[in-house]
Amino acid sequence: MKLAVTTTPSEARFAPILLRGPISETFALASQYGYDGIEVHLRDPHDVDWEEIVELSQRCSLPVTTLGTGMAAGMDGLTFTDAKAEVRFQAVERVKEHIQLAARLGSAVTIGVLNGNLGDPVEQAAQRREHHFVCLKECCHAAADVGVSLFLEPLNRYECDWLNTTEEALSVIEQLGTTNLKYLADTYHMNIEEVDIAASIRLAGSSLGYIHLVDSNRCGPGQGHLPFREVLKALIDVGYDGYLSFECLPKPDAVSALKSALSYVKKLLTELADRGN
Repeated sequence: MKLAVTTTPSEARFAPILLRGPISETFALASQYGYDGIEVHLRDPHDVDWEEIVELSQRCSLPVTTLGTGMAAGMDGLTFTDAKAEVRFQAVERVKEHIQLAARLGSAVTIGVLNGNLGDPVEQAAQRREHHFVCLKECCHAAADVGVSLFLEPLNRYECDWLNTTEEALSVIEQLGTTNLKYLADTYHMNIEEVDIAASIRLAGSSLGYIHLVDSNRCGPGQGHLPFREVLKALIDVGYDGYLSFECLPKPDAVSALKSALSYVKKLLTELADRGN
């Protein structure tokens, strides 16, 4: 498994993104401290220079793992379940732009907050679910055309009123039936919604595409109470060999969090390897 860190060049006062600021600086930091990849969160993919980010990724030997799209929902109000067709259209078009950048970078695209809420009245829930299905399907097809994977991320009940659990995400993936849609497991959200995080990871199995490794307090691994040894053991058991990304708050500060999360998880992985899991 490889370790990645999150970054954004955008304003992100409350977002759980570890590195903030010009991408030239954050790429350099991630490379300096020995990360294997970097996850880039963008409100709009044109908030960065595409040639610059491709060049930075190559020069720093730091693959862009996935592009986060949540800021399009938080800052611009774009979601797949919005009652207004024009808003849904803009949400899909924004994701398609992310997909084009992802194709240039060889990365994936994450769909989390952009999934939207079902809201009230309850009678409209079925219609909004259908809106989501249509939008996500269109994005999956657009991504497949250029060889890009999408990661579907469930959120906890306090941030989203549906699509909260592993089982719900797997159901959506099965319903769509596209091979380029995978499940993104975020341990912060799972700590709230899942009975047993390790068991849910084993349930997901080969549908796992990406991991957000975050502690119970939304800080880096090792700063809360989550049983990461059990989580990592479950990932090993299902043969997951992708990225573990730290989508966490920069506490006590970005550099300290950058270093401590990396050393903590590397230590656990080494211990599991030495003991034959």
